[in-house]
Amino acid sequence: MKVQEGPVRDDARGLPASADGSAAGPFWSGSPWAGKLQALRGHPWVSDVLLTGFTIAAVIGGALAQPSKHANVTGHPDALNLAIAVLTCLVLLFRRRHPLWVLALTEIGQLVYLAANGRDGSILLPTLIALYTVASREGLRRSLWIASAVAVAHTVIRLAVLGSSFLRPENYLSVVWLYLPVAVGEAVRAKRAYWAEVQARLARADREREEEARRRVTAERMRIARELHDVVAHSIAMINIQAGVAAHVIDQDSGQAKQALVHIKEASRDALAELRTTLGVLRQDGDTDNPTEPTPGADGIEGLVASYRNAGLPVLLEVSGTPRQLPAPVGLALYRIVQESLTNAVKHAGPGARAEVRILYCAHTVEAEIVDDGRGAAEAPGSGTGHGVLGMRERAAAVGGTLHLGPRAAARGYAVTALLPTDGTPLKTETAEKAETEGDKWFGC
Repeated sequence: MKVQEGPVRDDARGLPASADGSAAGPFWSGSPWAGKLQALRGHPWVSDVLLTGFTIAAVIGGALAQPSKHANVTGHPDALNLAIAVLTCLVLLFRRRHPLWVLALTEIGQLVYLAANGRDGSILLPTLIALYTVASREGLRRSLWIASAVAVAHTVIRLAVLGSSFLRPENYLSVVWLYLPVAVGEAVRAKRAYWAEVQARLARADREREEEARRRVTAERMRIARELHDVVAHSIAMINIQAGVAAHVIDQDSGQAKQALVHIKEASRDALAELRTTLGVLRQDGDTDNPTEPTPGADGIEGLVASYRNAGLPVLLEVSGTPRQLPAPVGLALYRIVQESLTNAVKHAGPGARAEVRILYCAHTVEAEIVDDGRGAAEAPGSGTGHGVLGMRERAAAVGGTLHLGPRAAARGYAVTALLPTDGTPLKTETAEKAETEGDKWFGC
């Protein structure tokens, strides 16, 4: 079986996979910073420390910066309110584990900072980062409700602590900024969900490819096992019978012994030829337009029956209907079922047994019945657990047909009945059930 090589792609979205088998990253995946960003994602505490340090620097810098002449700035930085600002920023170290608590603490820290006469402005930054963290983990609706609650608290704090007029627009302008991290956090959350879905699809596609590969390998092994069993079982049975005949008559009838040896030679030659052809399938490198797999069909049944006659099993062949060229899988299944049934008759029917092979061609099906008048159920392979019986069932099922085997209902011996569709359409349920329940009855067209 030839395995297609090449880059793995997500069939649903047409997205390529990265070299390590994961989905391609976001827009920065091909940039020189991709490795550094990926390393930071592997150690989130490092990025949290860096972010917290940047936030402290920004908040302290904003508090100590000289305001412009036209800016309406209140508050005066001192050691107390600057320490409060640092503590407010430090809670961001826990934002991944407790995002809602961190958001509440940043808002409380902002209240205490302003109450300690801290300078308004940059102290809003920890709250914005905490809101982004909440929005990147919660749903959009929940994030909007949380942001609205924070906005109300934010406005109340400024009206109560700063003593500003209710109608001053500056008291509400900062509220608008509270919804910006919600938008960014929602975008990040959606992107993460998208890439998680891509990863899941790629993993599922990999599993399906592996399962399909295993299924094909198993099916191919079973097919080759069936071919080897049919070839070896048939040929060894012929050789065994003829060797027994030769050993029995070699002292009394050298001519008959010589004829048995000739049959042994022919059977072994045919077995070697079929084995060579079957093993050639294993040696094929990839697919080929002319596979060398064995393809005997219905037209070879007459020669098959003749080989069993030469082996000493009297076989009557009866063909009814209008013989025609069968599809290769159906012809092969029919040939192998007849072959295995006659081989079982040779091995289990006993001395003096006779066999009959009846084949009926109908408009959409072909039926084969192989019966013998040997020992019957007591010593026949009636359990149906051997590899040959299993192979017959699998061949019939593979072409949409059905197979029944067991002791003959009205006579001594054993019977195998196979009903195979010839138009590629599996048998209807009622037809299959009829064939299974009525066993060796001849249905006709």
